[in-house]
Amino acid sequence: MSLIRLQKDSVATGISWLLTGVILLLVCLFSALIVRDYGRESASARQTIQEKGSVLIRALESGARVGMGMRMHHAQLQAMLEEMAWQPGVLWFAVTDEQGTVIAHSDPQQVGKTLYDAQQMHELQVSDTVRERRVATPEPALEVYRTFRPLDSGNGHHMRMMMRREVVTTPQVIFVAFDVRELDAEQARGLRNMIVMLCAAGLVMVATILAQFWFRRYQRSRRLLQEATHRREKLVALGHLAAGVAHEIRNPLSSIKGLAKYFAERTPPGGEAYALAQVMAKEADRLNRVVSDLLELVRPAHLKWQSVDLNEVIAHSLQLVSQDARGREITLQFTPLPALRRIQADPDRLNQVLLNLYLNAIQAIGHGGVITVTANECSDGRVKVTVADNGKGMTAEQLQAIFTPYFTTKADGTGLGLAVVQNIIEQHGGTIHADSRPGEGATFTLYLPVNEQQKEQQG
Repeated sequence: MSLIRLQKDSVATGISWLLTGVILLLVCLFSALIVRDYGRESASARQTIQEKGSVLIRALESGARVGMGMRMHHAQLQAMLEEMAWQPGVLWFAVTDEQGTVIAHSDPQQVGKTLYDAQQMHELQVSDTVRERRVATPEPALEVYRTFRPLDSGNGHHMRMMMRREVVTTPQVIFVAFDVRELDAEQARGLRNMIVMLCAAGLVMVATILAQFWFRRYQRSRRLLQEATHRREKLVALGHLAAGVAHEIRNPLSSIKGLAKYFAERTPPGGEAYALAQVMAKEADRLNRVVSDLLELVRPAHLKWQSVDLNEVIAHSLQLVSQDARGREITLQFTPLPALRRIQADPDRLNQVLLNLYLNAIQAIGHGGVITVTANECSDGRVKVTVADNGKGMTAEQLQAIFTPYFTTKADGTGLGLAVVQNIIEQHGGTIHADSRPGEGATFTLYLPVNEQQKEQQG
C-alpha cells in the first residue's frame, strides 16, 4: 500500500513540475511575442511615415522638374509647397540650401529665414537617402528629409539645357514634417496594452510558482501527517501490548532476579555457577529496562514543568557520562551561552533525552573521538540544542528509520531509545531532527519552545 502511495506521489510530483515548466515556457514565449509585436508595430508606423515623406518629396521633385522645363519661377515652387502642405498629417514643407536658409516654405513668412544653422545641417548628414528624426520645436513632429534634386543629374539633355541658360544649381535639402500626435497616442496605447499583458503574464508566472510551492508544501505536510498517523497507530498497538505484558513480565522477572541473587550468594565467587547467576540477574535487569522503555514510549509522561536553564542541564548530563567518555578517550565539548533564555520544561526528562543521545554517540564513536554539544536561540523564538559526533555515521535508510520503535543498529539494543527521545521532545512541544552520512558522524538537533506547558496531564 505504501509503495503504491509512493508511486502516486512521485507521478503527481512529476506531472506538477512538467505543468509548471510548460506554463512558464508558454508565458515566456507569449511575453516575447508581445514585445516583438510592439516593436514591429512601432517600426512599421515610422516606416509608413518615412515612405509617405519619400513619396511627397518625389512628387515635389517631379513637379519641379516639369516647372523648370517650363521656366518655373520661385513663386511656382512656393505655391506648390503651400498646396502640398494640405496633405493629411503634414505640418509643413521646407526647401533650404546647404547652409539651412529657407528657399521655399509652406509658410511664406519663413522664406529667407534660417531653418537650421550650418552646424545642425552638418549633423543631419543629408544625402540621397531618405532620413527621419524626431523634433520637439516648434512643435513635436517627425521630420523626413533628403537632398532635393529638381533636375535629374543623370539626364544629359537637361544638363546641357541648363548650361546653355547659365543656370547654376546649388545643393538643396527638402524637409517634410509630419504630425506625430496620433502616432504617439497609438504607441502609447500599444505600450499600455503591452504592459498590461506583460503584467498579466507575470501574474500567471507568479501564480504558477506559488501553486507549485503550495503543492510541494501540501505534499510535505501530507507526508508528515501520514508518518505521524502511522507512528500513532504503532504506538496504539504497542500500548495495548505493553499494558497486557508489563504486569505479566515484571513479576516473573523479579522472581528470576531474586533467585539469581540467592544462588550467587551461595556459590563461591569466580565459579561457573556464580557467573551464570550474574548473567541471569543482568538479563533480568535488561528485560526490565525494555519493559520500562516500552511503557515510557506508549504512556503519556507526567511532566514536571519548571523554569529550566539549558546550560545547567547540558553540563549536568555531560558530567554523568564523562567517566565513560574518558575511558574511551572521547572528548566532550560544550561552551555555555550565558544569554540563553530559560525555557519551561521537565529537567529530568530533558536529562534523559540528552543522556540517550550521548550514549548513542559514544557507542557510534567507539574509541577516540569528539562529541560536541551546542545550545543557542533561533530567530523564531525557539531554542536549539545540537549533539554532534564524529562516529561511523548512518546510511540514508538507517537515518529514515532511527525513530521507529524496535529499529536499532546495535547488536544489544532494544530500538526504543530514540523513539522514547522523540516522544519526550514532542510532549514538550518540540521537534527532533537527525542528519548523518556514513563515515562522517551524526548530528541530532532539538528544537524546544521557550514557553510550552501542557495544561492537562494525562495519567
